[in-house]
Amino acid sequence: MLKLKQVSLEKTAYQPDQLILGGRNQVAFAGRSNVGKSSLLNRLFSRKKLAKVSQTPGKTQSINYFLVNGNCYFVDLPGYGYAKAPQSERQRWQRLVDYYFQNCDSLKGMVHLIDIRHDPTELDHRLNEWTAELVERHLCVLTKADKLSRHKQMQAVGNLQKQFNIERKSIITFSAETGDGKSEILAWIETLLR
Repeated sequence: MLKLKQVSLEKTAYQPDQLILGGRNQVAFAGRSNVGKSSLLNRLFSRKKLAKVSQTPGKTQSINYFLVNGNCYFVDLPGYGYAKAPQSERQRWQRLVDYYFQNCDSLKGMVHLIDIRHDPTELDHRLNEWTAELVERHLCVLTKADKLSRHKQMQAVGNLQKQFNIERKSIITFSAETGDGKSEILAWIETLLR
């Protein structure tokens, strides 16, 4: 399993010309606003506030690069689907993320976060289909798993398998509260970076 010894916020990009598109390997983290992306990253980093957690959905408006162990980036993408942000702002985020996926040569894989308590949304389906050809390796992480019984978690996993037509091994249930799923996510990321 990948051990995170050193982690720092290396860069925040608001425009395409600020993006890091080559060099060190990258793993992208994407998901709806309020899916628990910052909480997941903080749990992976074993830090409480490195990735900014907000009660306000849509708070991440930039692409944030976290340098891990001096040799790879965990890339925090803006959450999608938040309706209260102005339309112009949402379009800017979308253009930025589009540009990132189309042009990042060092992207090794993507972690797609989905709230386990809800069916994947149309936007989740669109992200999955759109990135299928752009990103070779995908991992789906069902967040907030502590909110459901084990039986309901397994139902959600089976449902996602069918809807996305993916293998069981491409899905991990995760809880930022308990840390369940953390070691499995880091083990998957380690396979990308070999």
